[in-house]
Amino acid sequence: MRLWPRSLVGQLLLVVALMLLLAQGINSFLLYRGAQNQNLVEASTAAVARIAYGLDRQASDRPPRRGTAMRARRWGQLKFGPESAVNEDMQRLPELETRAGQAFANMGNDFAEVRATFVRGLHAGMDGHLIGANRGEWRNNPINRSMGGQPEQQKTRGYVIISAQQADGRWVSIASAVRGRAPLLIRTLLVQTITIYLLMLIPLILLGRYISRPLKSLTARAQNFQPGETATLAEQGPPDTRELIRAFNAMSDRVSHMINEKDVMLGAIGHDLRTPLAALRVRVENVDDDTERERMIAGIEDIDHTLDDILSLARLGRSREQADPVDIRSLIETIVDEFTDLGHEVRYQRGEKQSALIRETLVRRALRNLIGNAILYGKSADISVEKSEDRLMIFVDDDGPGIPEAQIESMFEPFLRGDASRNRATGGSGLGLTLARATARDHGGDIILQNRKNGGLRAILSLPTG
Repeated sequence: MRLWPRSLVGQLLLVVALMLLLAQGINSFLLYRGAQNQNLVEASTAAVARIAYGLDRQASDRPPRRGTAMRARRWGQLKFGPESAVNEDMQRLPELETRAGQAFANMGNDFAEVRATFVRGLHAGMDGHLIGANRGEWRNNPINRSMGGQPEQQKTRGYVIISAQQADGRWVSIASAVRGRAPLLIRTLLVQTITIYLLMLIPLILLGRYISRPLKSLTARAQNFQPGETATLAEQGPPDTRELIRAFNAMSDRVSHMINEKDVMLGAIGHDLRTPLAALRVRVENVDDDTERERMIAGIEDIDHTLDDILSLARLGRSREQADPVDIRSLIETIVDEFTDLGHEVRYQRGEKQSALIRETLVRRALRNLIGNAILYGKSADISVEKSEDRLMIFVDDDGPGIPEAQIESMFEPFLRGDASRNRATGGSGLGLTLARATARDHGGDIILQNRKNGGLRAILSLPTG
């Protein structure tokens, strides 16, 4: 599964979503810790109040009131003893100790030392010394329930124990339950996170579409750019994108003007060169020496063919021929018949009918060049066709000497030939492979040369099927 999106907008949205998630995670952790600390403070406050109240009643020697036993069970009995309920093995809470000491001082209680700790469970020595130990019994009382008391209470996460040393050295201790509020906090954070995502991501998605729509149109126009197109791409999107589209339109206009000027120049060159060549051909016909005359005619034809290849290469991509679905099998059979009629050994492994959207004239010429090279250097050619996903692969194999690996790619350079001869009969003009590859790439395909394991060379012409 691809987790990282390809588009710029998708990457932007994913980064923003991850940053929001990280920020909310940190915020949730801080809020959760804050809620935990608040619960500890509330529990310690109840414990401090209970100790101060109990010591105050003890010092005033007030007579017990009605319901004292019930209140004692509800609020917990103070524990007096020579040792602190917070022993050395427990982890103390300095912040709570400071708060509790300050609270005691404000209420007029002077203690030599105050200790505070948090435990998950109370040890046996604190039985009966817990604030709210019978809260469930008190809430389930019929009178209290009729007055709005709730039968359910929050879950206890642990206990805060406050222990204070009096002037006589005795310790007074009490425990207070710490009630958890995590479920409500989690729901609040979840709603908050969803709200933030909706408020931020929805506008970002709309903004991303506003930016990406003209960029997609620009990408499609660039991929399908054809020199000579007069239609311009409409400027849309934010100012930066509009400026980019405006620059692309200006660039395409400049490219089209340059190519038009080049075509005019090439047409003039072709006309100016072919006219004297035709006149020279007429004069050569008057040469008495037959051998010399044939050599001159061959040289003139060689120049004429080379000129034709140069003009074809220069005008490639400007062909007025429309791409149509063509049966590749029938096309290859026609080309094979042309070569066999001339006495060349060309074999075609006929397969299933395969069609491709091509400009037939250009592809026909490319295949002729590949087969002609196979016959020229390998004396014969074997042709086969395979379909690979959305590609049609045409293989042209020969039994020639092959090409050194270091020189394979350079064979596609113009005027570079495997035969050093400048004679068309043995080496050609050196533009055959260049024209063939340019044709394949103009169709969205390519040509690859590979040395065969058993000797010879394989030329692979790939064409898109759609």
